[in-house]
Amino acid sequence: MKDMNELRDCSNMLIFTNDSCTGCNKCVRVCPTLVSNIAQEGKIWVNRDSCVACGACLKACGHKAREYKDDTEQFFSDLKAGKKLSVIIAPAFLANYPKEYKRVLGYLKQHGVNHIYSVSFGADITTWGYLKYITENHFTGGISQPCPAVVDYVEKYIPQLIPYMIPVQSPMMCMAIYIKKYLHVSDELAFISPCVAKKIEIDDENNHGYVKYNVTFSKLMQHIGRDYAGSPEYTDELEYGMGSLYPMPGGLKENIEHFLGKGQVIRQVEGEQEAYRYLEKYLKRIDRRAELPFMIDVLNCSRGCIYGTAVDPDKDTDDVLMTLSKMRSVDKEDMHTKGVRRVNKSPWTSQIAPKERLANLMEAFKDLKLSDFIRRYNTSKEIKVSIPSESELNKIYADMYKNTTEKQEINCGACGYATCRDMAYAVHNHVNFVENCIHYIKELAERERIKLKEINEQQQSEQDRRNSLLDSVREQFVLLSSAVAELNDANEASANEASDLAGKLNDIKEHCLHMEESLSSILNFIDIYKNTSQSIVEIANKTNLLSLNASIEAARAGAQGMGFAVVAQEIRNLSASIKILVAKDNEQAEETIPKVDAGVNSIHDLIENISHMSDRVATIAANSQEIAAETANVQVMADDLKSSVENI
Repeated sequence: MKDMNELRDCSNMLIFTNDSCTGCNKCVRVCPTLVSNIAQEGKIWVNRDSCVACGACLKACGHKAREYKDDTEQFFSDLKAGKKLSVIIAPAFLANYPKEYKRVLGYLKQHGVNHIYSVSFGADITTWGYLKYITENHFTGGISQPCPAVVDYVEKYIPQLIPYMIPVQSPMMCMAIYIKKYLHVSDELAFISPCVAKKIEIDDENNHGYVKYNVTFSKLMQHIGRDYAGSPEYTDELEYGMGSLYPMPGGLKENIEHFLGKGQVIRQVEGEQEAYRYLEKYLKRIDRRAELPFMIDVLNCSRGCIYGTAVDPDKDTDDVLMTLSKMRSVDKEDMHTKGVRRVNKSPWTSQIAPKERLANLMEAFKDLKLSDFIRRYNTSKEIKVSIPSESELNKIYADMYKNTTEKQEINCGACGYATCRDMAYAVHNHVNFVENCIHYIKELAERERIKLKEINEQQQSEQDRRNSLLDSVREQFVLLSSAVAELNDANEASANEASDLAGKLNDIKEHCLHMEESLSSILNFIDIYKNTSQSIVEIANKTNLLSLNASIEAARAGAQGMGFAVVAQEIRNLSASIKILVAKDNEQAEETIPKVDAGVNSIHDLIENISHMSDRVATIAANSQEIAAETANVQVMADDLKSSVENI
């Protein structure tokens, strides 16, 4: 792609793009070349290297985004600075400004212009040069070259036609050469011109700077405004013959037929599109060795130079055509070349045969040298338009989504090019891009539409899945909320039961403590009982000993003591019985004590377990209360989530 600064730089460009460009492609559509317009950053820029200044885009652009440069400002600046300047004026100026013509010339004279010459006399020289070249070189067919846009096109794009270009200068250059070499005027020359492309011819190194300024009709009249109105009238300084007909369509043909008769085929081709297409066809005729017309009169502008690219587009065509009609109706018998006065010697009279007219023309210009008016062409300007290979072309078509013959031949012209192939060639030459093809955009949009549809379907499917999931989640949240509520109630009940259980365990603990105290009292009682039994045993032993002693004493007492002996025996028996009873009680007490101890220990362990259990139950109760509180929070959160899910 071109650098944007280079594209915006219009300092060395005849026709350029300004910031009003909308990228509408009208300029591309009317341009006769493939590579003179560069699509970049939404605008269509002029490619100065390949532009032939045909001016078609100036007329086509409805946004006034195309402008051109000429030398009007420089001309008046130099004139004001005192430079010696003379002017060559195109006869088309009279056709476009018949009422203003003489006063405009007077304005120029007032502001310092030295001489004013009509280019019509130069056109007469061109006619003489053509006919002299034709007769002296046995000419059998060729292309006239008064149109600089056509010449530039041939030099750049069809250099094979250069040998077929008649090598005689245009009327402007013939006039300039005549002024410089034959009138010996040293002034710098300006051409009052209807043509933007004349600057190309003026700057051509082969033309040696004979003309310096291209002052176009439109910019001239814009510059002077109405200042000319008070100027004296003035006319050009040279007399001329049929040269005034040159700027009209068919003017050259009329001149040639006037001198050679109507036996030759002279092909007229006018218009930016038709002219350049015809030149391509003409080359094909040459390639296949087909018979060629005697002369091709090719003009870039469809209405000739009278309505050139630098003519005010607002000019009324009817007014111009009526002025032309008056110019044509001038009695040709009154036309005469300087020094030729007699009708029978005039080249322009219609009263003699074409052969005699030709002889008179040669006589009238016998002092001129044809070599002074021969034009040389530039053979180094050729622009090679790159032709893509079949594979490269197919790659571009693929990039443009044109993968079928039908799509490759839509040829809608929306891109500005006549065919899809031309558009592909432009892409290949880096002056356009596939995004500038409306069908590419449509195809891209369709693909995006399908893609979006698929995405939407996927999103809808995903949304349906999400909705289903959300419904399920909502249901689960409902169940969760209900379960949490139930759990909250259950936890609260558990906490209450745990609290009750803890209370009851404390009661049991208290009872166990009382039992432990009672069993301890029993153990103490048994100990006391054992001690008491021991005392009883000791008393019984003593009683037994006393009864034994009593028995002994009773035996000693004899019969008196027998009754006492019986009592002593009974006492001894009672003592023995008491000892046996106490022994059994002690035996039972011994057996009871371990059991009571075990009971005490068990009760003690039970009390510890109850205490531990009571603590755990209390903890459970506290935890249950905390769980109940957290469960309430969870229920609130679940309700909030449920509401959020329902609002999705």
